[in-house]
Amino acid sequence: MATVTNWIDHLSAEKVSGAVYPFLGTEWIWLLVAVIFWLWWHVTTASSEQEEQEKLARKKHGGNDHKSNIPEW
Repeated sequence: MATVTNWIDHLSAEKVSGAVYPFLGTEWIWLLVAVIFWLWWHVTTASSEQEEQEKLARKKHGGNDHKSNIPEW
């Protein structure tokens, strides 16, 4: 197994050509994909929770209805 003693010489060698990890130069694209996914997930979660809350509000449960053991409370 070879050891690297000087990173500057190693990274400037023709064999390596400066690539330390795959997909070098695509960091902004991956960041954009991650942010879009994060926003989509939050919007989807918020809309489904809002829908669930509206469904419960239409049932018009009272403050003491949990004492009567109503299903789907």
